[in-house]
Amino acid sequence: MQVKTRNHNGRANKQDIFPIRDPLYGFVELTRKERELLDSGVLQRLTRIKQLGHTYIVYPSAVHSRFEHSLGATYVAGRMCEQLKLAKKDTKIIRIGALLHDIGHGPFSHVFEQVIEKVAGERFSHARITSLILENDKEVKRILGELYEDVSEILQFQKENVKCEILSGPLDADRLDYLRRDSYHTGVAYGIFDFERVLRNLCLINDGERDYVGIHEKGRDAVESYRMARYLMHTQVYAHHTRLVAEDMFLRALGFAFDEAVLNRDALNPAKKPRSFLSHYLTLDDHYLSYLILTKSKGKAGRMIRDLLDRRLLKRAYVIPISTEAIPDYTQRMKFVNMKQEQLDKLEQNICSKAGLGLDDLILHLQSTEIKLYENLEEPSLAEEKPLLIKHYTGVIKHISEESPFSASRIPKQLYVFCSAQHALKVAKIAEEIVGVKNHYSPRQK
Repeated sequence: MQVKTRNHNGRANKQDIFPIRDPLYGFVELTRKERELLDSGVLQRLTRIKQLGHTYIVYPSAVHSRFEHSLGATYVAGRMCEQLKLAKKDTKIIRIGALLHDIGHGPFSHVFEQVIEKVAGERFSHARITSLILENDKEVKRILGELYEDVSEILQFQKENVKCEILSGPLDADRLDYLRRDSYHTGVAYGIFDFERVLRNLCLINDGERDYVGIHEKGRDAVESYRMARYLMHTQVYAHHTRLVAEDMFLRALGFAFDEAVLNRDALNPAKKPRSFLSHYLTLDDHYLSYLILTKSKGKAGRMIRDLLDRRLLKRAYVIPISTEAIPDYTQRMKFVNMKQEQLDKLEQNICSKAGLGLDDLILHLQSTEIKLYENLEEPSLAEEKPLLIKHYTGVIKHISEESPFSASRIPKQLYVFCSAQHALKVAKIAEEIVGVKNHYSPRQK
């Protein structure tokens, strides 16, 4: 009988390791159980879901999938466990958690969560759907075996401990991978930071009650570059105006698809019948959902999806930054900052009505870059949900906002009105009259 020993990272030795080549890390080495999970239906489905949704419309090479990000997060989680010297069993659980953390994503990633939440009438993130899958998927349960309860626990993020923080925290495997991966695939340099220095300076910090994942003082500058990478990727990639209008057009098309009975609201409501919801939800991916609407819709839903596929996008007509420069009056500015969805919908309908356009030809979008870069201890609402702590050589523990040159309270917001190019000048004038703020964009008439 062949004896299989394990190394300090909780992984099997060479005879039980399955290497998979990755563009960032060279090889990601998986254990037999991790490899089995990789071949499961719920993980293979992620090969058909783009990591960045419609960002490929702006950056053509951004067609990487949730699947490869899950592999990368597994590698990073293992490295973090190794640096923090966690127990073998904990490392095994965390790596599997990282591998499975995105199985709840719907078509085109995060954007589909808005559809589910609207149908369900309550908050329903992809993480919550991941929990539903773990509860109901027999294949995953069988593969996990005795690890099922432990893996389920950390993926529900209900406990405050290091295992959960490695999967979802200020310095987690998810962000450490996707920033570099998204930067690599979009071809931009914004997401580049000193990855190795961050990893090698991770440490456990105890506040007297529990351990946190923190950073040694000598790794502080590397963490600052990581935080700035998050800011730049959000402002330059994730919140790019072309991506915003593409995703808004996709959501608007899905709304029309429900109205045309192409999509069934009850089938996409996880709050009603979770099992029947999952059996339908897990058939959906980027390609199938688009195909479904294109082949079944004879109206606006199909036309908007076709426009997306052919890159016939709505264009900017009216843009204003929600800032002191654009809107000096504080009370007027706060109306935009605190604007609810119902108010946005009413404003959109008002502009549509006066311009003589339908909701398939005009979209209003209030964009906010909520990246939690701007921690401020005096403004708890602006702080990280979990603290990012620095451990000095003297043993003193500080919150990063106490020393960071990047701490501030300003969160960028912009109001966009998108419409078909031939109506841009007319819509710009109407929007400026209704909103009462000078347009900061010069639309071009085709």
